[in-house]
Amino acid sequence: MIRNLGDKYSPLYFLAALGFGGMSVFFFMAFMHITPHPDTPMPTFESIQKAWANGGIFLKSAIAIGYVGMVAMFVTHLALLAWNFREFAQFRKTEAFTVVKSTNAEVTLMAIPLTLGMTVNGMFVSSLALIPGLWNIIEYLMPVALLAYGAVGVLALSIMTVYLKRVIAAGFDFKANGGLNQLLSAFAFSMVTVGFAAPAAMSSNQAVIVIALMATLFFGSITVLLFTMFLPLGVMSMMRYGLSLQNSATLWLAVPISTLLAITMLRLRHGLHTLHEYSPAFDGTHSPKSSVLVLTMLATAIMFQFTFLGLGHMVMKSNGFYKEYLLGNKTASPAAFTLVCPGVGLSVLSMFALHVGLVANGIVAKFSATYYVLLAVILVIAGITLWAALTLFRNQLSRSGAFANAQ
Repeated sequence: MIRNLGDKYSPLYFLAALGFGGMSVFFFMAFMHITPHPDTPMPTFESIQKAWANGGIFLKSAIAIGYVGMVAMFVTHLALLAWNFREFAQFRKTEAFTVVKSTNAEVTLMAIPLTLGMTVNGMFVSSLALIPGLWNIIEYLMPVALLAYGAVGVLALSIMTVYLKRVIAAGFDFKANGGLNQLLSAFAFSMVTVGFAAPAAMSSNQAVIVIALMATLFFGSITVLLFTMFLPLGVMSMMRYGLSLQNSATLWLAVPISTLLAITMLRLRHGLHTLHEYSPAFDGTHSPKSSVLVLTMLATAIMFQFTFLGLGHMVMKSNGFYKEYLLGNKTASPAAFTLVCPGVGLSVLSMFALHVGLVANGIVAKFSATYYVLLAVILVIAGITLWAALTLFRNQLSRSGAFANAQ
């Protein structure tokens, strides 16, 4: 792997770590949706162990693949995260960093809290699957999770505040924008939002749920505000000055953002059900795990993603982005790693749509022929995404890749 990029480094390289972190979460979905865990909202080492003991060949295969994939992807994530921090420390000493801080490219710094949010999430789900007895002390870990996501949220706020103050005072360079790059800010805050929603969904402590709920709504509001502000801004700049070739993949940024917001709503729904049980009006009847409304919300999110995926694919196929930046190793582009996140987002959300939307509502029977067909489609999406991540790593970050040649 290349090192010492100096002024050729970009904070967008954090997206390489982000992609592999997202893939580790996808492999965790095998435990989340395929293995039973009736006693806990999340799968645990014990529930997975029980599923292995009682399951057939399909369930055991899913568990084995889940563990191998989750661990391999998360270790790769941590390695790339360490590499990024080392390179970023050197980059801060260069003139190129000063240029970044004074241009539209300053928004690329949001890739740092975005990736750190994924790190916290990955550590949490990996620990649940790997550490025996962790759920017994889960309530003691909830405040730690709140503090961790709070720290990431503060970092995101500090970066974004400085950026917005400068842009508002000096103006935004529409000509240099060349894509939907600015949606990276909404992506970062959506990662913090879904992170805070996790304690709301998993805790049974009223105070923890309320704090997590308020933080989720706060950062979620910022996410929606930034998305609704920067989406038309990016469209306006592209319509007037055109789409920059190397920024073509930013057309897909709305996909992972919508995935995180949809999962946030599912987590808040669970947290609100728990809070309802504290209410004096609670009559002892538990809310259903899913509903047609939940199915509609998930289906809407996926259809929303297809619109951006279709548009982006059409553009990137016609302008040669795939050939030059994904399949080729001659041209360096940190923005190319934006390609991985949408695939992760679609595959993860599709797992929720299949199991929480279709199976839980009795539309598709679990382990039926239709179920296996739909699961196979999701696995194909995930497989293509993993192939893209590995291809980008080889063609862009290896010692024989584009970034090495650019030096």
